[in-house]
Amino acid sequence: MPANLSPGFLAARDRLNRSKTDEERLDALQEMLATIPKHKGTEKMQADIRRRIAKLKEKAEQQRRSGKGGAVGYHVPREGAAQVALVGVPNAGKSSLVAALTRATPEIAPYPMSTVRPQPGMMEFEDIQIQLVDLPPITRDYTEGWVYGLIRLADTVALCVDLENPHWQQETEEVIALLADHHAVLTGGPSRQVDWRVVERRTVAVGLKADLGQSRMPAFRAWTEDRFPSVAASTATGEGLSDVRALIFRHSGVVRVYTKKPGQAPDLSQPYTIREGATVLNVVEQIHKDFVSRLRYVRLWGSGRFDGQHAPQDHPVQDKDIVEIHLS
Repeated sequence: MPANLSPGFLAARDRLNRSKTDEERLDALQEMLATIPKHKGTEKMQADIRRRIAKLKEKAEQQRRSGKGGAVGYHVPREGAAQVALVGVPNAGKSSLVAALTRATPEIAPYPMSTVRPQPGMMEFEDIQIQLVDLPPITRDYTEGWVYGLIRLADTVALCVDLENPHWQQETEEVIALLADHHAVLTGGPSRQVDWRVVERRTVAVGLKADLGQSRMPAFRAWTEDRFPSVAASTATGEGLSDVRALIFRHSGVVRVYTKKPGQAPDLSQPYTIREGATVLNVVEQIHKDFVSRLRYVRLWGSGRFDGQHAPQDHPVQDKDIVEIHLS
């Protein structure tokens, strides 16, 4: 065996030996392949790692096609304008928050680890719905690989902080570190794919049990300042819940666009939702792909400086813009 294996490779190999699911094994093997020194002495090892990766991917594909699986894993079909994953330590109040903001009925118990599978619910915000997903807590010893996988796929993360807990900051920092160890970096900026393995997920911090943790509010605000957008709330009293809805929407990565027919009032009953940063042309394509080839121009209301003027096709739309499409 080569003597110059990198620390990153050795750490990934150790994680492979401790893996309990195929997803965890695949993630560790891919990291081993990325960090192994590339020279003649490791060629056989590289080939073996590639073979094992291919075998696990083939197994996963067979299970997907058959609808069967070995280790427990979950997939949450996306619904609504965006998908937001709720993460935190045991008993942070995630399930209570989902119950308060949606019609879902997750199991709520005064003991840790009561959530063992994902529980989605639809949160209404004005004229759209956003999917909240209550997940099992993040801990060093008990969190399964599929939980990290669902977090990596979400549009936004709601980091739930238990303000009743005097050790909230230390435990929340550990959650952030564990997610980073599994290549999901929480950030106050936009969600993005950093490389083939690492993702950054836009995050909002939600301080829960605010009625029981008033004394910790200043420290919570200081901790989140210049780090994550934040809000404090109590599901017991209802305090701050409307602010939670608004905060989640503002950082969900979506904007609402309304349509208007020439000579008629805009249709404000049901907006189109599109990813933040999308252009006027992207909106036209989402409304109907055939419209793109027939497009003459678009009139736009909103976006600060537009009031029924012709808008460039590459102009990024903003929330609550109104478009009037003119076709040939």
